[in-house]
Amino acid sequence: MTDHSSSKLATFVLRHRLFFSLFPLVVTAFFLYTLKNLTIHTSVQDFIPQKHPFVEVNNQLMKIFGGLNQVSIALEPKEGDIFQAALLEKVVRITNQLYYLEGVNIGRIVSLSARKIKRVEGTEEGFKVTHLMREAPTTPEKMGFLKKSIMRNNLVYGPIVANDFSATQIVLDFYPEVSSKKIFQQLNQIIEKEKDGTTKFYLAGRPILEGWLDYYLPKLLTVFLGTILIMVFLLFFAFRSKRGILLPFAAALMGVVWGLGILSLSGFHLDPTTTLVPFLILAIGISHAIQFIKRYYEEIKANPHDRLKASENTLAALSNPVRASLFTDGLGFLSLMIVPLVMIKTLAITAGAGVFSLYLTVVTFIPAILTYIPVPVQREVEREERPNSVDRILSRIAGIGKHAWGRNVILAFFIILTVLGIKGITQIVVGDNEEGSATLYPHSPYNMAEKFVNAKFTGANPYYIFVEGKKDEAMLDWRVLKEMDSLQRHLVTRFPEIGSAVSLADYIKGLNFVMDNNNPASFKIPENDGTIAEYLFLYSISGFPGDFDPVLSPDYKHANIKFDLKDHRAATINKTIAATQDWIKKNHNSGNAEFKLAGGLIGTTAAVNDIIKQSTYSNIILVFILVLLRVSVALQSLIGGLFLFIPLIFSIILTFGIFGLSGVTLTVETLPVAAMGIGLGIDYSIYIAARIHEEILKGHGNPDLSGAIQKALVTSGKAVFFTGMIISNGVLSWLFSGIKLQAKLGAALGSLLFINMMAALFLLPIFIRIIKPRFLFREESLTLLAHG
Repeated sequence: MTDHSSSKLATFVLRHRLFFSLFPLVVTAFFLYTLKNLTIHTSVQDFIPQKHPFVEVNNQLMKIFGGLNQVSIALEPKEGDIFQAALLEKVVRITNQLYYLEGVNIGRIVSLSARKIKRVEGTEEGFKVTHLMREAPTTPEKMGFLKKSIMRNNLVYGPIVANDFSATQIVLDFYPEVSSKKIFQQLNQIIEKEKDGTTKFYLAGRPILEGWLDYYLPKLLTVFLGTILIMVFLLFFAFRSKRGILLPFAAALMGVVWGLGILSLSGFHLDPTTTLVPFLILAIGISHAIQFIKRYYEEIKANPHDRLKASENTLAALSNPVRASLFTDGLGFLSLMIVPLVMIKTLAITAGAGVFSLYLTVVTFIPAILTYIPVPVQREVEREERPNSVDRILSRIAGIGKHAWGRNVILAFFIILTVLGIKGITQIVVGDNEEGSATLYPHSPYNMAEKFVNAKFTGANPYYIFVEGKKDEAMLDWRVLKEMDSLQRHLVTRFPEIGSAVSLADYIKGLNFVMDNNNPASFKIPENDGTIAEYLFLYSISGFPGDFDPVLSPDYKHANIKFDLKDHRAATINKTIAATQDWIKKNHNSGNAEFKLAGGLIGTTAAVNDIIKQSTYSNIILVFILVLLRVSVALQSLIGGLFLFIPLIFSIILTFGIFGLSGVTLTVETLPVAAMGIGLGIDYSIYIAARIHEEILKGHGNPDLSGAIQKALVTSGKAVFFTGMIISNGVLSWLFSGIKLQAKLGAALGSLLFINMMAALFLLPIFIRIIKPRFLFREESLTLLAHG
């Protein structure tokens, strides 16, 4: 039994079945053509919320001091220390080539042979400034002199040369306009030429990580292909027919193409972290297509020679619940548009458009195309409708719910899951929670490189504080420089995760030191503005133009403090920024300058974490309210809307609970999976509730609730079971991925989809038995799900 509006829709679609069969194919062909302009690449700017205060400060820093997209290149001799001519010649050759790279900030190239790294001596006339190492030393005497010069320079010894002289590194920054893929390729080309078996090379930094993600992309696609093959096998097991395999995949793939096509026309691009989206659309499309194929077999059994009638009945019966389901799925993704990150907006557009397009590629296409496919032979229908082990399991599930003890056991089980979910929510972390990248396994080349750089040097994670002058030449004020020095010492001595800090204050202390014949007592800021101005003038006479550009603006009005951190874990970032803000509040007194947070990788990562933390909760509330209103209006019952929200609330708790318990942190990469978990949390329940309602109405005033639940579980419940098993097992195959994040997401999402399925099959029928909601017994209930 179906409502009048659904019947009218079904009649209309099937009357124009040629149009609804060809239109999706034509549009798919068009979108396939647009995909030629779709690119997959990584851009740092896509991951950054441009309007966040930290990012605005970072942009100010880049405008004044150049690009701050840092990369570290470490060199380690396989035998001995770094004082070998062959190794130092590599440093010279690599450094010289870096100045010619696309997008490099030449003022921030730092190495033993970099133009900015100098040896300074005090003289009667001022300062004698020479290159620390213009070319590699060739004699023991010159090597010894270089070693002595390194040990006397605290800006080199530790940050650039390991304390035990076992390794040295080159640090450089890039402008944000150049792609990470380009940076990765350029640097690897240089390094490859220097490999001779005597030196180990390590590359670290955000552009390198994103370059590795680009490198792993083919492997990512291989895992997805394996997932699809598993799903094909399970579809064959479920239907054992060509139509049961090909139609769900064809319909769902069209939705994927539509979503990607709309993305391409919108001017956006994919990156390695959003390549997950097409699979999510595919999974949702297959989920709904299975419902249609299962119902079609049921209807063709009742109308064995009338495929038009069977298709019409299928669409009429499922149009209401599928509209409500697609609405919640699409809304879950589109609500991510409130997150001010290009990458997330890309995901929201692709997934939202793809999900809503499933209405034409699945809901109307499958019934229409089935009218042109020969009626299944009797043996195929009998095989599909013949009771099997799944039917027996679902019948027993329905039977267990009839008894109080069964209901209590099931309720207790889901209460335990809910408690565990709440516990997991308390453990969830926003941002990375591991040293290195949580995206890759610890033994991956990138994580090994970052671990090496953090262990040997002062850290590969830059954190900048912008010192904004309030008047011209504000940085000549000794009070400002003393505050900068005080803040540096405060953070470096307090947190072992901070390896070093550098600012104009360090240069001035060093110049004061050499001017006083290397007297250790003079390694401090002179309390005289004129002295500071004189030091800078005398240095400029013999130094290289722009030597102070990385730390001081040419007009002496602005400066920065750079800290190198050993990791970018959320806890490290939070306590570092909190300590900085606390120090500024309590100790900053100078009226000539303002200390503003925060730039570099640490600042932008903190901004992203902050946005995710804010957006996640607002996103959940927004989805919850909109979907509740949609379903409540459709049911003409707020109680009915809340009732169907029981599985959704359970899904939300479980989604974030699984994240917390499994150690999956909430990042820009995992946020879409959370959105999918929420969206699919109510899908299965809508289908089963709609079928229970349909079976109750067949009682014609004498409803049999137990019989309706029994019938719903062995029909729509069977489709839900196969959908849940097919998708969850397909996703669980990601456990075999070589990418750690993908494996973790596979475990989390696979488990979530399986438990959502079990909640719809076990939990919902029990609540229906206990509460007996009135909306299920009203003929107009669920009727308006198509129009709410």
